[in-house]
Amino acid sequence: MRHQQELPSHYELRRRGTSQGGGLTLGVVVTALTIGGVLVLLAVTFVSDWLHTPGLTLSTTSLFLSPNGDRDHDSTTVTYNLSEEANVTVQIFSESGGLVRTLVTDRRQAAGQHFAVWDGLNDLNQPVADGRYRLQVTAKGPVRATSQGVSLQVDTQPPTLRLANLPDGLRIGNPSLTVQGLTDPDATVWVAGNPQPIAVDGRGGFTFQHRLTEGDNLLEVSAVDQAGNSTRLARKITLVTTPPDVVIATPQDDEWTNQALVTVSGQAPPGTTLTVNDQPVTLDDDGRFQYEWLLEEGDNLIRITATDDVGNVTSQERLVHLKTSRPLLELFVEEGATFGDPVLQLTGRTDPGATVMVNGQVVPVSALGDFQVTLNLFQGDNLIQAEARDQAGNVTTLTRRVQYALSPPTRGLERLARNLSDLPSLTLPLLAALPLILLLTFYRLRPVSLVLSVDRRSFTPGVPGEGKVLILSLDLSKPARTTLEVLDQYGRPLATILHNRRRSAGEHHFFWDGYDDYGRPAPPGEYVIQAVAGTPAANVTSAVQVTIQEDALVHGRGRRRVGDGGEIIDGRGDFIRRRPNRR
Repeated sequence: MRHQQELPSHYELRRRGTSQGGGLTLGVVVTALTIGGVLVLLAVTFVSDWLHTPGLTLSTTSLFLSPNGDRDHDSTTVTYNLSEEANVTVQIFSESGGLVRTLVTDRRQAAGQHFAVWDGLNDLNQPVADGRYRLQVTAKGPVRATSQGVSLQVDTQPPTLRLANLPDGLRIGNPSLTVQGLTDPDATVWVAGNPQPIAVDGRGGFTFQHRLTEGDNLLEVSAVDQAGNSTRLARKITLVTTPPDVVIATPQDDEWTNQALVTVSGQAPPGTTLTVNDQPVTLDDDGRFQYEWLLEEGDNLIRITATDDVGNVTSQERLVHLKTSRPLLELFVEEGATFGDPVLQLTGRTDPGATVMVNGQVVPVSALGDFQVTLNLFQGDNLIQAEARDQAGNVTTLTRRVQYALSPPTRGLERLARNLSDLPSLTLPLLAALPLILLLTFYRLRPVSLVLSVDRRSFTPGVPGEGKVLILSLDLSKPARTTLEVLDQYGRPLATILHNRRRSAGEHHFFWDGYDDYGRPAPPGEYVIQAVAGTPAANVTSAVQVTIQEDALVHGRGRRRVGDGGEIIDGRGDFIRRRPNRR
């Protein structure tokens, strides 16, 4: 039993030997498998790395370039990124696929960002033709390579640029200018002085408004395409808004003439279109013109119109009065009349506005055409020569011969005795009435006395209706026909307040508003107000001097209206006097 326990049996020995040999074999297998796996992994990794393709991305600054030396889009830069180290080749190909330029040749470059610049030249350093090209970047690994490309457009031709109906040197009269033009659809239009581009439609058309200033304006328009090529147009445009200056030499405005053919002459800027009463007139090289116009009797309105090349218009008018008839001239004295007084108060009448001369002396004429003059007669025959000349130059002359005879003085009793001897049949009643007749005769032949005064010597006319008047006081010693007038500094009647009207003895009051017979305010200055009273014996005169001061309101706006019958009516509606008719 102990032997069996001390010495293992053959079965136990075999089992134990088998167990130890199996453990050794399993370890060898595991080790072999591990080494094999590592070797396989290394082999796969090596093959994977050896067959890997490098990563590549591209970007460019511009897809357009124009290698024309203007420093605008003359080159383009391509930026590429490598995911790992690789051999890089950068090439330019034409649209048909031909190699044009090699920028980089199989250069080993590390992972990261790199760039290449193409200046539009080929491998012969010559500019390429306009067209589409492909820039291609190739990154090569140990076995495999990858390529990326970008399409580029070479364009050296400037864009089309045309401006419609806008020639250089254009002259216009409207400061708002509408500009229309045409360019390439992909171009951008700029106007000098405007920071914003002008919109271009799909056909290349564009429109914009441009504000001009008086005188010469320089308009600069440019079109720039995507390649940086540009076209520039400049136009000189002149803005003229001032109407042409026309100088009329003849006739003068409000001119009177007795010639039916009047010459319209003057000067206008050369190139101006001129008309006289819508009839075309030719200008010479210096702009002078002369045109004859046939007048009609009476008032003629001549309108001269000048239009410049941009449509500015100047119009001037001239009023010309044609009067071919001679003026009226009447002398209120009969041919061959005899006077016993050496002083003759000659009165007469002519056309209003006419000039009268009597024996070489200019005689004032009232607004109604009446005039009077004092003549000194010589004993015997006296020749009175009167001439009336109207504003048109027509002349009327009259002559009168009068006698001035002196009779010898006789005493009253002798004259009475002679008369009694000539009247043998005179009866006692006539003798009784003789003292009364003599008294009445003395009263009628007694000269009149006349005193004229004013309430103030300085007067400022007012606006019609304001009621400002100068008060005139006239004191007559006996009834007489009286004329009251305002005379200017030349002694000519300016305003007739009372004309040859009979007034009774005593004090009379009149008013003058400071306006002339045509309703116009009298200009500032010195004036004489003269009163003339006449009786069969003689005429007497009294005058005062007044000063008219200026009132800006009156001279700027004051007007009196004229009634349908020609009468002048002040602002209160009171009748003042009848306006004379101008012939």
